[in-house]
Amino acid sequence: MNPMKFDIKKIFAPGKGVDLVCNMHAPAPTSRSSIIFDADYSNNTLTIAQPFVPVSPESGYDTLHVTSVVPGRHQHMRVGMACRVQKCIDRYPLAGSAVSKALVLHCDLPVFETNIRAAFRLPLGSRHLVRAKLLFRETDYYTAADFKILDISFAGVGIMIPKKVKTRTNPLTRLEHHDVLPMGLVLVDTKEAHPVGALALTVQVKRIHTDHSKTHLLAGLEIIRITRDNETLLNKFIHDAQIAELKRLSTLR
Repeated sequence: MNPMKFDIKKIFAPGKGVDLVCNMHAPAPTSRSSIIFDADYSNNTLTIAQPFVPVSPESGYDTLHVTSVVPGRHQHMRVGMACRVQKCIDRYPLAGSAVSKALVLHCDLPVFETNIRAAFRLPLGSRHLVRAKLLFRETDYYTAADFKILDISFAGVGIMIPKKVKTRTNPLTRLEHHDVLPMGLVLVDTKEAHPVGALALTVQVKRIHTDHSKTHLLAGLEIIRITRDNETLLNKFIHDAQIAELKRLSTLR
């Protein structure tokens, strides 16, 4: 598709969620979610909320892009444009008496389609939850009883495993580096009556820290197989959770 067909005013409008991607073309790009507060299209600038992990001209990235997801006829696509931080604002006024830290981005047109799975790990809180099941050696293991999800990203899942379940050794302590496991996720927003969605994927054990504590070990699982629709669902869940937390923090400042 011709990049000029993407309308910046529709895609990057005030109130829309966006992701700032650092070093998009590097082997390990990182993504930081935000929301657009204001736009000045005549000067190609966007004013956005400062992400959880702050971004500034001194952050040490080589390239910076602002991206968003656009619904398509058959599938969603991620589009973006190169940008730079023009100004950091400590107290940007919001509705009422609320204020928030903000960034003014100068953007370089055109908007173009990109395929990026940048990794921002979402720590799970009280509102957005993930229930999960792991299949290991022909046995199903579940969150709460057998392991806990610490964080999740577009690229992987961090889990904490108790070394014992009641009085028995937890079989998940026998996980080994490079083990491949089927995994099921149920994505939950506690403000909604029903789960956001359920998805199946395949993960591979990439890291194991057996000495995390006397009672628990940590494991890092990389997502190695996921359908495009499920990836879009997970992407949206993580993004919506980050935006909700940004809005919550804005009311506290």
